[in-house]
Amino acid sequence: MTDMATRQRRLTINRVAGVITECGDSSATEAIVCLHGVPGSGRDFQWLLPSLGELGRALAIDLPGFGQADKPSDFPYSVEGYQTWLEPALRELRVERAHLVLHDFGGPIGLLWAAMHPDQFASVTLLATGVLTGYQWHLLGRLWRRQGLGEFLQRHTSPRLFRMWMRRGNRGGLDPEWMEQLIREDDEATRAATLALYRATDDPGSDVVGESLSPHERPALVIWGQNDPYVAPHYASAQRRPFPTADIQVWQDTGHWPHVQHPQRAAEAISEFLRAQVGSAHGGASAG
Repeated sequence: MTDMATRQRRLTINRVAGVITECGDSSATEAIVCLHGVPGSGRDFQWLLPSLGELGRALAIDLPGFGQADKPSDFPYSVEGYQTWLEPALRELRVERAHLVLHDFGGPIGLLWAAMHPDQFASVTLLATGVLTGYQWHLLGRLWRRQGLGEFLQRHTSPRLFRMWMRRGNRGGLDPEWMEQLIREDDEATRAATLALYRATDDPGSDVVGESLSPHERPALVIWGQNDPYVAPHYASAQRRPFPTADIQVWQDTGHWPHVQHPQRAAEAISEFLRAQVGSAHGGASAG
């Protein structure tokens, strides 16, 4: 795996700072944009960015409420609300064509942006996320959505319980240093943001978004874990509805974080896919 250096900076939009970690040519207007899930941060893509940076400009974002980003209590923590930050952020970053790499909640957030900006949307890599028609929340999500009970569970989730929950479906495969940093970042403000986001998302299925995306037929790579306990692997093949030509891979012995559990394999698969997309007719020119 390449040792290309990454750069990190804070980006303030509407008085709320996110964190941008970047590789490659920062002047390029075509970029690979990685959006994390919950829990998570831009660090989830630390093993991917150096390889992706060899293809062009690659960046990962700590979205408000998570990682090292600002976590204001009055931020609109919803899929729609994140557009009020993400849209001007990508504009400030001079991203005119985006190859999205999305995980978990980064899926509905990124796909909504794509539906709103089809001319800027070049391709997508979906990591255990996508258009989830008919999806119903996993048990923990249902509990978090309940007033009072969600607060109780968040308040009493110890580091030990957090590790047990994260290892579910990912036995022996999650980087321990990544895990410990994730626990440190999961402070009171992040837990409040998590509850707010889950409660604001009544329909994670994104049917309307999927219908708006399908006519554009953008290239897609879909990677799912066969042991994913939160989003069942049958949703992988369902991504051919919005993305008819999608390359769909379901990895055995893999859970909800394929890019963390198998970082080198993920870097190779995503790089191979994007090598044909960056600078293509869909991707546009990469010159700044």
